[in-house]
Amino acid sequence: VNLFAPDIYVQALPDILENSNTNIFGIVRVTDKDKGVHGQIKSLDIVDGDPDGHFRIKPTDRPGEYVIEVHRLLDRETAPAGYNLTLRAVDRGVPPKQSYLVTPVRLADINDNAPVFNREIYEVSVPETSPPNTPVIRLKVTDRDEGKNAKVFLEIVGGNEGGEFRVNPETGMLYTAVPLDAELKAFYTLTVSAIDQGNPGTRKQSSAKVKINVQDTNDNDPIFETANLTIYVDENEPAGTSVTKVTARDKDLGENAYISYSIANLNDVPFDIDHFSGTVRTSKLLDYESMRREYVLRVRASDWGLPYRRQTEMQLVIKLRDVNDNRPQFERIDCLGRIPRYTPIGTEIFTLSALDFDYGSVVTYRLLSGFEDGCFNLDSVTGIISVGCDLNDVGVEQRELNVTATDGTHFADTARIQISLVRNRRNLGANLKAEDGATFECRETGVAQRLTEIMAAAERNNMPGREAGASGGAADDFAMMPSRYGENVHAPEFVDLPLEVKINESVPLGTTITWIKARDRDLGYNGKLVFGISGGDDDSVFRLDPDNGELKIIGYLDRERQDEYLLNITVYDLGKPQKSISKILPLTILDENDNVPKFEKSLASFRVTENAINGTIIFRVKATDADLGQNAKITYSLVTDTKDFRVDPETGVLTVVAPLDRERQEVYELKIRATDGGGDQNTPALYSDALVRVTVDDINDNAPEFAVQDLTVRIREDVPRGTVVTVVSAIDLDSGTSSEIVYSFGENGDGEGSFRIDKQSGTIRTARMLDFEERQVHSLIVKAIDRGTPSLSSETSVIVEVIDVNENRFAPQFEDYVLTGAIAENKPPGAQVMQVLAKDADLPGPDSRVTYSIKGGDGLGIFTIDNEGRWMFYLFA
Repeated sequence: VNLFAPDIYVQALPDILENSNTNIFGIVRVTDKDKGVHGQIKSLDIVDGDPDGHFRIKPTDRPGEYVIEVHRLLDRETAPAGYNLTLRAVDRGVPPKQSYLVTPVRLADINDNAPVFNREIYEVSVPETSPPNTPVIRLKVTDRDEGKNAKVFLEIVGGNEGGEFRVNPETGMLYTAVPLDAELKAFYTLTVSAIDQGNPGTRKQSSAKVKINVQDTNDNDPIFETANLTIYVDENEPAGTSVTKVTARDKDLGENAYISYSIANLNDVPFDIDHFSGTVRTSKLLDYESMRREYVLRVRASDWGLPYRRQTEMQLVIKLRDVNDNRPQFERIDCLGRIPRYTPIGTEIFTLSALDFDYGSVVTYRLLSGFEDGCFNLDSVTGIISVGCDLNDVGVEQRELNVTATDGTHFADTARIQISLVRNRRNLGANLKAEDGATFECRETGVAQRLTEIMAAAERNNMPGREAGASGGAADDFAMMPSRYGENVHAPEFVDLPLEVKINESVPLGTTITWIKARDRDLGYNGKLVFGISGGDDDSVFRLDPDNGELKIIGYLDRERQDEYLLNITVYDLGKPQKSISKILPLTILDENDNVPKFEKSLASFRVTENAINGTIIFRVKATDADLGQNAKITYSLVTDTKDFRVDPETGVLTVVAPLDRERQEVYELKIRATDGGGDQNTPALYSDALVRVTVDDINDNAPEFAVQDLTVRIREDVPRGTVVTVVSAIDLDSGTSSEIVYSFGENGDGEGSFRIDKQSGTIRTARMLDFEERQVHSLIVKAIDRGTPSLSSETSVIVEVIDVNENRFAPQFEDYVLTGAIAENKPPGAQVMQVLAKDADLPGPDSRVTYSIKGGDGLGIFTIDNEGRWMFYLFA
């Protein structure tokens, strides 16, 4: 009888390298406890777990030994979990029995995959005002390998000659490393390399391009071509005359570089400037004699940048040049004079006075008429008229002198002097005395008064220290540069910076943690603040908005990786020179129940004998949880429904709590669950499972059991010695040697001398010729003893009835001397083989009744024959 299924044993490699040339993964040995053909192995196949046909089974030269061959190259990346090959062994017994075994195949990784960037070319923009350590972009790289073969470090290998950028080698975050300047360089193309950390010689790498556009901001002041300029302008030029053009340039781009011009003087000046071209023009007629002769203008250049304009001033000195634009004018004109004739020659009788409003002009006088006879002389320099002859000799009573004055270019109007020559004192007039000599009466022109006023105005306008406007004004009356464009006096100041910030490690990306507040008492760009993290963010999980100070999460937090960050917060202004302030902001990462308990061993196998007493310790499972506090408190439970084992909820000790019986259950697959204490009403606790396989080892606690108790058989007295009487069969539920059975006779161990029994098969045969007249019934006790320690046994009785055949006259006769039958293999026990027929010539009655038996050739009782129905049956395989 085919009692046992094959046993499969696999001796396999712990793991196998992917893409290797390994041909044999494991050696398989298949055994069967049955004897003969029932114990032969028909086949061993892979029936599941290899859908793509990477493995095959091949027999060796040794019986029952096979090898598992690698038929095709293995790729861990396509089967990261490996394979679970299901082996099926089938024996040749009837009916055939089969058994299964699942053997895992774990693939060991080799470094056969290069890192891969999620993009070949990255494009990003960054403002040039970004402080050092500003996050630019996170470069994402994956590697299909595992372990250190999949751990990737990043490095900038090109385009960063000035060290303007750096990359966190582990997180892939690209940062600015120094202040940027779009005017020096507005575009970068970085080459970033990703190299895995496989063993030297096997490392693989790839690269990507990062195109960075440095955005221009209004960080440059306009600069004049010259900071000080002096020019000369002639007076009397008409209003609107161009006097000069100033030019300023701005290194910024776009509207940040557009410039408009203005004159920043507080007091009015006789100049204006074209706002776009920078052309300076006169706004009124300039007069050297009465107005200011030197103007100091503050010319301001302002760009169009936002949010504030940047401005620069230059000093433009305009000096007036005097132009000879005035002719001399006499102080007195239309003079009438009387001169005694006795006036001696050489006597000075009148002095001409002509004034020229031009500064520094020299006036000379010239005679026009009335001096022909030489009786009057004119000093051209002093303008003194003197007598040049004896006036008594002059034949006329009246003399008219016409004179003029000149500055060398222009001539004054003719001055007429009418002189009456008087002979005696009496004619001089009642009001004249003789000693007075000549007397003159003239009309005053007021030239002297006007000159005095002009000179006073010139003196006022040109006083030292009065440099602003045409009408005067102190030197400090210039329009001051607004303080926002002045000196950067103050440094930034933090406002209510938190002493500590606490964050749950499970906060989602993009969450705002806090707002950094700061102020600067300067105005404009001197007070414009830029925020940055200058240190402490090695994991690249934070971003501080440079404009508004919003601190956000940009990477996943993990308290188990790092439970505290000390961020160095730096606030810069945009003044020149730039000023900054820094402080440390501690951030504490609070624990969340985000880690499942982890078993030290998630799969374990143990053996225990079935007679183990209650309380026997099988194993102590141990799990750890990386969380803190209640989140890390672990409770153990047994998920598998069984009353035979128990796990202590606190210690994890697995014990036997009920009698075991291998014959009832040989293998237990116990699922033990470790649950943390982090659950609440909203979120369940986290858990993980471990599988403990407990195999119950057999003890010899089962005696053999006969298939049939108290068997009765009949046999003719004339059967030859060695004829099979019957076969007794017993089964032992134990395993191993404890299930192996030896048969013997009990009380009469010799079978009363008439029978013998085969120890292995339980086949009872006749040991001698039987005699009905001597004994009609034999009562045999058959004992089945197992090979266990201690051995157990059981008994059954076999009653053999002897049939009398001595009075028969005729023996039964078969139809033919040779009878032939056939049966197909693998038929079940009890299958019909053939029908035989014998006839007896005795008279009807007991002597003519034919019974059948097999005398020989049936081996160990493989065939049997029906005494009554004359059917031969296939009894055993």
